[in-house]
Amino acid sequence: MSERRNFRSYYYEKMGFRGVEEKKSLEILLKEDPVDIAKLSTFCTRFPVPAMFRPLVWKLVLGILPPHPSIHQFVLQQRMEQFNDLKHGLEVMAAVGPDTPPSLCFLKMYLLDEGRLPLEEEKLPETEEEELFMSIAKVVMEMSEDDEMDAFWTAVSIFRHLQGIQEQIRSMPSTFKASLRKADPSLFNHLAHAKALDRLPFTSWFNALFAGVLPTITLERIWDRVIGGASRVLVFVAVMYVMTHRTKLLTLGQTDQILQFLRQVPWDNSEVLVCEAIELWEKDGSHLRPEPAVT
Repeated sequence: MSERRNFRSYYYEKMGFRGVEEKKSLEILLKEDPVDIAKLSTFCTRFPVPAMFRPLVWKLVLGILPPHPSIHQFVLQQRMEQFNDLKHGLEVMAAVGPDTPPSLCFLKMYLLDEGRLPLEEEKLPETEEEELFMSIAKVVMEMSEDDEMDAFWTAVSIFRHLQGIQEQIRSMPSTFKASLRKADPSLFNHLAHAKALDRLPFTSWFNALFAGVLPTITLERIWDRVIGGASRVLVFVAVMYVMTHRTKLLTLGQTDQILQFLRQVPWDNSEVLVCEAIELWEKDGSHLRPEPAVT
C-alpha cells in the first residue's frame, strides 16, 4: 500500500497535480473537532496551503478563530462587531473619512484597539512599527479580495505574531550572511567589499515579510510557512533574492548603487525565486528543526 501511495504521489507530481494527497490530508484536519492547531501549523510549514483553504487555515493558526468549528460563526460575529465598533469610533472622532486609505484606517483601528491612538491628530505613520503595519495591511487587503473585516484581523494577527518573534527576526541578518557566504562565496565577498552587507533592506525583508518587495501572489507561499512557525524561511528567500540578481549586483561596486538596484528589482521570475528559496530552505534542513519557542 505504501509503495502504491508513493507511486501515485510521484505520478500526480509529474503530471502537474502535486499536492493532491496533501489537500486530502488538510481536508481531514479541518474536519476534526477540535482542529489540531499544532498539526495544522506543521502542514503550513511543509506544504503549500491550497488557496481555497488559506483564509480559514490562517485564521485558525493565528487564533482569529478557535479550534472548535461549532462556535466559528459566533466568534466571527463578535469579530465583525468589534471591527465595526473600532471603525465607527474613528469616524465619530473624525480620525478617518471616505478618502482614508484602508491600510491607514486599519493602522488607526489597530492603535485604537491597543489604546495607543494619539488623542490629537498626528501624521501617521509616524514610527517604523506603524510603517511596517501598513505594509503588511496593504498586502493582506490584496489577498483578502477587499473583505475588510477579514483583512483587518488577519493583518493585526500577523503583525502581533511578528512582535512575538522579534528575537528570531533580529538574528536573521547574521544568519543571512552566513547562508549567503555558504551558498555563493563570490557574491558574498563582492557585497562585503562594497560595504553593502550591513545596509541591505533587512527590515523590508524580515520585519515586513517582503511586503512590497515581492508580488502578493508569491508572498502567500512564504507567509504560509511564517504563520505556521517557520520564520527562518525568510532568510533563504533573502539569499535567493540576491543570488537571482547576482549578475547585475556583481557589476555594481558602490553601496548606494547596490541598494538602489535592490529597491527597483522587477518582479519577473518571482515565482521561480520563491520556489528555489523554499527548496534551499528544505535542503538546509530548516523545515525539520523546531524554531525557538516564543516566550
